[in-house]
Amino acid sequence: MASTLNAHSAFDQIPEDVQASTGELSLDNPTEQQQAARSSRRSIEQRSWRDYWDSKQQVDIEGRGSFNVYTAGSSGAVVLCLHGGGYTGLTWSLVAKHLKDRYRVVAPDLRSHGETSTADDLDFSAETMMRDVVEVWKALFGSSSNSSSSSNRVPTLLVGHSMGGALAVWAAATKEITGLDGVVVIDVVEGTALAALPHMMGVLNSRPAMFQSVQAAAEWAVRSGICKNRELAGLSLPSQLQQAPAGDAAAAGMLTWRTPLTASRPHWEGWYRGLSDTFLSLPVPKMLLLAGTDRLDKSLTIGQMQGKFQLVLMPTAGHAIQEDEPGKTAEHLQQFLHRFRIGEPPMVIPRAPPGVRPVLPVAAGPLLVKDSTVDAAVPLSTSAAAAAAAAAASAVTSSEAPSSSGQLAQ
Repeated sequence: MASTLNAHSAFDQIPEDVQASTGELSLDNPTEQQQAARSSRRSIEQRSWRDYWDSKQQVDIEGRGSFNVYTAGSSGAVVLCLHGGGYTGLTWSLVAKHLKDRYRVVAPDLRSHGETSTADDLDFSAETMMRDVVEVWKALFGSSSNSSSSSNRVPTLLVGHSMGGALAVWAAATKEITGLDGVVVIDVVEGTALAALPHMMGVLNSRPAMFQSVQAAAEWAVRSGICKNRELAGLSLPSQLQQAPAGDAAAAGMLTWRTPLTASRPHWEGWYRGLSDTFLSLPVPKMLLLAGTDRLDKSLTIGQMQGKFQLVLMPTAGHAIQEDEPGKTAEHLQQFLHRFRIGEPPMVIPRAPPGVRPVLPVAAGPLLVKDSTVDAAVPLSTSAAAAAAAAAASAVTSSEAPSSSGQLAQ
């Protein structure tokens, strides 16, 4: 008998109410055996969160709820990753696997997603969800970062995809994440997002409402292009599903989407309105990862030309860049962290020891000097240039040497 799950550890990652619907095949005749063999070759292996993360914990926040948080890595800067609408923290699993040797990767399930449970799971407002992010960070790192000792400050990089990218910007704008050293937004732009909102209900309604098994859901995700990475389809998809509500005879034994994204419709505009200007105004290094330049709006186009943020294009990926290209995504994040020395000691510029004569650069071409007789600059001869350089070096050395009167006074 062949199970649709290829590893027993898969059940560590699949919610209990989903485990019963993974399904099995009966092999009573050769025809079914042949079909099962073909299905096995195409099957998507299910994996445990333990293959990628070090721990999974429930962070209880008074008045808000219990937030499921995945963590990987034990040292270095904190990389707080926020998933998009409908996804869960497991969407960052392969990125975490690449980063956890040098950084602490933290990925919560946001309100009404995954295994998080709140007092009001239908409150998808930007204000509420942004506040969730801030409070989760404070619960995990706030006590250390608020210490009077600057050495206890927790350097943090906020990374967000789609809806999570918007929440990362809004959370950063509160200035309550005191260790914030950078913000990375993945494939979300205000202008494009607002223009797409009228079509979003059609996109959501085009998804299958129910699946017979986890395997069927994962295969649909790959076949439809929702997820191009088969490994992530088998890891992230199950956490987005739940057993169909009891009492619906037509849906008995079926799996449905865990997050009611259609209920978030009244809040969509609030997620994105004003996002670009707020992103550009953040007083920390910023990076925007996009699947194509056509998604830049006017504010971001001007800001990019002014060098206000780093733009990275990944045209081979779909919307879920962190799932389709996890290795390259992790590489860009690591380069960003290192470039701005997030979580690293400041760069020390070496200085010449006392008494060592400074070495001044020698001009490769003729020097231009101001001629007092004419209102223009004229070339300085090679010998004159050398003499001028020597005089400048002598002047610097003289200014650094103590005066004789000063030495006598000592």
